[in-house]
Amino acid sequence: MFLVNFAAVIAGRFVSTILSVSLLLCCSLPSCATGLIDIAGGDGQLRTATSSSASTLGVLDTAGSVSVGNDTARSGCRTGNNADGKAGRDIKIALVLGGGGTRGASHVGVLKVLEKEKVPFDIIVGTSMGAIVGGFYCAGLKLPEIEKMFLDTSLMRSYMTVPIPVRLMTMPVFLLPRLVYHPYDGLFYGVRFRRYLNKKLPDDEKKIEELKKPYAAVAVDLTEGLPHAITKGRLAKAMQASSAVPGLRKPVQIGNDLFIDGGVLENIPVEQALELGADVVIAVNCDERLNTVPINSFRKMGSVSRRIITLQLDKMDGPHADKACITIHPDVDGIGLLSTKKQDAIRAIEAGEEAARQALPQIRQCLQDAGVNF
Repeated sequence: MFLVNFAAVIAGRFVSTILSVSLLLCCSLPSCATGLIDIAGGDGQLRTATSSSASTLGVLDTAGSVSVGNDTARSGCRTGNNADGKAGRDIKIALVLGGGGTRGASHVGVLKVLEKEKVPFDIIVGTSMGAIVGGFYCAGLKLPEIEKMFLDTSLMRSYMTVPIPVRLMTMPVFLLPRLVYHPYDGLFYGVRFRRYLNKKLPDDEKKIEELKKPYAAVAVDLTEGLPHAITKGRLAKAMQASSAVPGLRKPVQIGNDLFIDGGVLENIPVEQALELGADVVIAVNCDERLNTVPINSFRKMGSVSRRIITLQLDKMDGPHADKACITIHPDVDGIGLLSTKKQDAIRAIEAGEEAARQALPQIRQCLQDAGVNF
């Protein structure tokens, strides 16, 4: 009887995990017409509730897209009375980097342009891959160093230590320890990934409060069901928590909080940047865009699931992006969430550069309206 019950538990657990990861597997594959989207407190953690939607503003479509609008229509673009009487460099500027897996390589391209043009920003707030790129940058790593992690695919390979299908096939072996203890749900612990992050960070920049530039990693606390901005503690663990994709990664415990990927609720964490005192927010959206697709494209395996995720996250991320003064949206369509292809990383970086260059006039105007000249 014991063996029968144990077999039932193993089978049930196996099926449950396969179902929870199935959508992620669909989203990790490249697509042509069908969009893929990243699904994607205590001391040093800012608790905020999910924000309501803001007004929809115009979009300029080119190689990427730039969302702009009247500065008074956006809470992330404050001027005059909205800036509480601040002027010039008293204005706090936040760069918000959204989640996107491999598509988040576009953040490197955006940062290249902003750095070259000397666009000022006082804090980086990131979710998932945005938290990882932002964390490295705030720790003082040069952009070529961060870029190399994408181009040699070491970053994504350290995240995916074992291919998902292999891990699923060997899952019955990994479920045996549950007879003795009960670890948190998820396929991977992420220990190797955290070690990779720590190895890349400078020795004197491994705590958030020691960083050269203020930084926050946004994650979702499972116990409270709210997004948190982690602003203190170990940088690598905060980066790991912000990118712990549910089902794929086990949640990351920090103190009494249990964190998963911030993209579940705040994939473009403009609200957290505002809560941290930002007057002007420049956001980067790494989502694939919602386009009309041919009816026959839904005959492919997994195509309906991918489309549903695209629809849901386009609706979820839109209101957050609309709160920024400027939203830079690189053209990363067709790049898989978990792609380890060098060509995909190159394309994403180039898309980030192109979209940022196209956004420069709007960025300058936004900052000038806030009284910031550069």
